[in-house]
Amino acid sequence: MSKKLLLVACVIVLLVSVVSVANAGWLFGKDKVDTSSLKGETKKVGATQKFEAELTEANHYKLIQAVPTPQLDTSQERKNLVRRLETFNNENKISYIYLVSYGKVMTFYTVKGKVSSVNSKLTSGEQIVPGYNGYYSNSNGKVVESPQLDGSYGTNGDAIFFYTTENVYVEWNGNYLLADQPLTLVTPPALYREIK
Repeated sequence: MSKKLLLVACVIVLLVSVVSVANAGWLFGKDKVDTSSLKGETKKVGATQKFEAELTEANHYKLIQAVPTPQLDTSQERKNLVRRLETFNNENKISYIYLVSYGKVMTFYTVKGKVSSVNSKLTSGEQIVPGYNGYYSNSNGKVVESPQLDGSYGTNGDAIFFYTTENVYVEWNGNYLLADQPLTLVTPPALYREIK
C-alpha cells in the first residue's frame, strides 16, 4: 500500500514541476515561454523542439541548484583504472582466461602478459590529407583512414588476442572471463588442447 502512495506522490510532484518549469522561461531571457506560435498553420518548424529544450534546460537548472554536483577530493574510478593499467602493463603478468560460447566454457588458458584487442594500433587510425583540386578542395584538408603498418586498410574484426605461458598465440571472437587467480570449473571445457 505504501508503494502505491509513494508512486502517486511522485507523479503529483512531477506534474507540479512540469507546470512550474513551463513558466520558467526567464532562463532564456523571457518572462514566460511563448507557446502562441505553436498552434495552427503559423507554427515555425522546430518551435516545439525549442520549447521542449527550454523546458528541459529550465528543469535541469533547478535540479542542479537543488542538488549540486559534489566536488570530490579523490576518485575511486580513477584509482581502479590506474591499478588495472599497472596490473596488466607487465609482460610477466600471469592471468587465467576462460573462453565462453553459448554459455559454456569452451577452453581456458594461462596468459602471460596482457589480453589485447586485434584493433589496437601502434599508429593513428586517421590522417589529414591536404586539400587539392581533385575529388575535393579544402584548404584544411580531409580526414581519411590511415593504412595499417602492413599496408592494408580496414579493421581486424571484433576479437581479442593474447599469448599463453607456452608462447602460443590465441585469438578469440567471443565472450571471455579473465582473472588473475585460477578458477575452479564445475563442468569440463568443450575444447581441449594438446601440448606438444
